[in-house]
Parts: sequence; structure tokens; C-alpha cells
Amino acid sequence: MELKNIVLHHIKREGNQTPNLNLSDHLLDKNDNTVKEFVDKLVKSFGSKNPTYGEFQEDDLVYPFQNLVTDYRNENDFLKFSTESMKLLEKEIQVPQAKGGYVVFTHYKRNQTEFLITIMLDKSEQFTINDDSLDIRKLKTLDIDKLARANRINFDKWENEEDLYLSFIKGTRDVSSYFQKFIGNTDLTSSKKNSQNLKDAISKYMRKENYNDDQKEEANQKISDYLLRQYQEEEDVEINAVSAHINPDNPNGFIEYVQSDDEIEVSGNYRLSQKSDFNIFHRAKLSGNGYKVEFEKNLIKQGKVVRQGNDVIFKDLPEDELDKQFEL
Repeated sequence: MELKNIVLHHIKREGNQTPNLNLSDHLLDKNDNTVKEFVDKLVKSFGSKNPTYGEFQEDDLVYPFQNLVTDYRNENDFLKFSTESMKLLEKEIQVPQAKGGYVVFTHYKRNQTEFLITIMLDKSEQFTINDDSLDIRKLKTLDIDKLARANRINFDKWENEEDLYLSFIKGTRDVSSYFQKFIGNTDLTSSKKNSQNLKDAISKYMRKENYNDDQKEEANQKISDYLLRQYQEEEDVEINAVSAHINPDNPNGFIEYVQSDDEIEVSGNYRLSQKSDFNIFHRAKLSGNGYKVEFEKNLIKQGKVVRQGNDVIFKDLPEDELDKQFEL
């Protein structure tokens, strides 16, 4: 990973009082080994939270953070970008129960892709020992493991006008929504797109783990049943649950696979909007110049749909229906 720019600011807020900014006047040393280790752990922690994928809100006047990012890309003034961003955050944080924290802006490059990650951290209490006196002392450290407010931009996708260039941690509390408003992100990715990304990632994982046809069919059936239950009960699809259904003996295997690859864009959770959005788990579709075919995948196992090279044969079709369709 190549660290390009990093800066840390502090926004203070006690209770529901007016926030106070403590802005740094310098960037951190990107060549410092401690800083590099800090960023590496920060990025890994972000990935481990199963972020949601989305895009910026369309109205850049109401949500101007994206304009500040554009200015940074044009002017390459990271300190200016971060301080102007903190002024936006100062306005949005003035909601009941919202607390301050330490805000880290980091621009880095990994696997030939550039990212900008913005994360708000809290302090947590830790304990240390004086090796000479063996006394226990209390320390306050940045809590990297607990991320409730975080966002990452994939510069390459954003600037190439591709989908899903934002990933972010929603947080479990409504109070964290001010951070999403500060960034101006939306997770209005269609459930069909999320389901397709999930299906693609599962297929890659199964190939990597050398699943045989029976194992694939069993896992896909379990996932399909799970998605149907979530749809009927109007509950979110959770990637943790999907991973457990894929392999109960290794329930975290799929999650760890997804987290290890920045190219895989599977939202940590999403809501299904219609039943047809997850048909891909039990139905096959083929289309080309002048044809479109769709069928239940279990017909393959039953021998009613057979592949011979690049040809597909359908068996035992109703004769009268065939007569109708083959009339010239």
C-alpha cells in the first residue's frame, strides 16, 4: 500500500453544546512507520465491518463534500481539503446526542487503485504496566476496532463514472446519520444489483474452494431459501448469515474472502425490494442475438436441460407448445 496523504483533526463536543474544532496545521509524515502501521490497521478494520456500497447524492449544493474532493483532485492541497471538510462536519454534527471525535482523512493507493478514506474515531481506555515499578496505569487510545462513522471513495471508479464508488459504515445508531449527511452518500443501490454482486462473489468463492456441483447446489438452495425468508419478513439480507449458509463448518470463510479483495463489492446488508431480484440463485438466464432463455437450475440436475459444448438441449417439452413455436 502506498500512503499519499494523511491528516488528523479533532472535533470536540460535550453533551449538546456547540462543537469546537481543533484543526491540525500540518499533514502527518506519510513515510513514518508508525503512521503506515496505523493506516494499515485502519483500512483492515474498515473492510472487516462489511461496508455498504453506494454513491454520492445528486445535489452537490446540498451535499458539497464531493465538491471539496473534486477540488483536492484538481489542486492537490490535502490540508485545505480536510479543514474545509471539517467545517462541513461542524455544521452536521449539531444534532442531539452526537458526540465529537478524531477525524482521519487518508489518501492511499493499493493494487493500482486510489482511495480516500474518512473515518471518525473515539478514544477508549486501555491499561499499561510500568516495567520498573510494575504499577498499572490507564491510557486513552484511539479505538480503531470500533468504527461506526466511516466512508471510502474509490477514485478510479468515481472518476470513470462507474457505479458503487462509495463504501461506508452505516452505524447502528440513528445519531450516526449526521456523518452520512456530511459525506452526502446514499445506499440506493438496487436490490437486484446487490443480489447480482453477492451471487458473483459466491460463485468466485466456490470456485476458489473447489466446490463440486452437489455442494454448489446445496449452498445456493440454502441461500435462496434465506433470501426468500428475508424478503417475506421484510428484513435485511446480512452477509454474516449468507456466509454461514454457504459453509456452516466455516461460517466466516466467505466473509474473510470478501474482505480480502477490494474488487469484490458486496454490501454488508441490504433490503430486497422484489422477489425477482434474487431469482439468479435458482434460475439460469441465457441471451444473445435473437434469443433469450430462462429456466430453473434444478432442471439441469434432473437431466431435462443438457449442455453439449456450446449447445443447450431441452428435453421432454410439450409437443403442442413446440408445434406452436416452430410454425413458420
